[in-house]
Amino acid sequence: MKILHTFPLALLCAATTAQIAVFPDEYVAVPEGPFNSNTLPLSRGTSRVQCLYDLVDLSIPVGNQITRLGFREDGTTTQIDQGIAMQVEIRMGWSTFDHQSMTTNFDTNYDTPPVTVFGPALYTPPALRDPNTPLPNGQFFINLNTPFDFTPNGRNLVVEYRVFGTANGGAPFTYRVDRADYYSTVSFGPAGCAHSGGNTPNHSVNPTRPGLSWFGNITGGPINQPAFLAINVGNTFSAPYPLGAVFPGISPLCTGQMNLTGTVLLSGITGSSGSESWSFSIPNDNVFGDMHISSQAIFLDFFSPGQVVVSNAADVFTGIRPRTSIVAASGPPTSVVTGSKSTNYCPVAFFDHQ
Repeated sequence: MKILHTFPLALLCAATTAQIAVFPDEYVAVPEGPFNSNTLPLSRGTSRVQCLYDLVDLSIPVGNQITRLGFREDGTTTQIDQGIAMQVEIRMGWSTFDHQSMTTNFDTNYDTPPVTVFGPALYTPPALRDPNTPLPNGQFFINLNTPFDFTPNGRNLVVEYRVFGTANGGAPFTYRVDRADYYSTVSFGPAGCAHSGGNTPNHSVNPTRPGLSWFGNITGGPINQPAFLAINVGNTFSAPYPLGAVFPGISPLCTGQMNLTGTVLLSGITGSSGSESWSFSIPNDNVFGDMHISSQAIFLDFFSPGQVVVSNAADVFTGIRPRTSIVAASGPPTSVVTGSKSTNYCPVAFFDHQ
């Protein structure tokens, strides 16, 4: 589940004025990912690490130049991670592969020869989470010696880190940067109406994405009574509207909040606490990402006006896992040919451009 924290306005403003693109692009609204990456891409030791970013999640105007690459510290970790000096070269280029079709062969992933944008040169990453030397907004950047022209021509972006040696004998070291997962938002309509027992049914949903399940829950409903969940895949809920034409005599506080086009009903029975839940699997296909799934519960209650009460409506906007992959291998970059691939593995990345 994605847990969101209050996003500092200053960070958003800084990102806007400095023209810093965040990958995944929806993470401009997410100050902290749910995971961290402790060795990729900078701290694997002597190695070759290649990141492929699908352009669908990268908002940079065509014709701009990328001048800096950045990451941010993991905000849920409290320990300080010291950076280790390294001899590194950074290359950037383009690929006709996407994050799913990316191969494990480093050179094959490039459509055309890459451009060296940094080094080979000595670079020491800054200490992370050090209260004596705090990072601005928790971010740090590598200034590119050669700006990279952003002219994708339908291709995806590749960034490669070639580390030739480190000050700890070439060994990997722990350096925890923030790592993204999916970003899924939930929202709710106005409260429903009280049943004859005095409680107002409450409907909640969980964040989700393709490959997981949709889950909706009801609490506070009438006990041991028929319950129905109106659910709509593809539309969010509507502004409240009266239900008297459908359920004569129903309380005016009981409002419909569903877009009726394409809405279907799921049935159930509340338990001894007035609760009920429904769930279904979402196919593991990105076509079901960035999609509204809205719902509202209806209960039979023979002692309420119109013999019907309703809950609030709820909506979940499904997320998508980061459309990126990383191929990594330990060893001298000049001799390493292939590596292991991690699909949807995404340290949150920043691209300063102008």
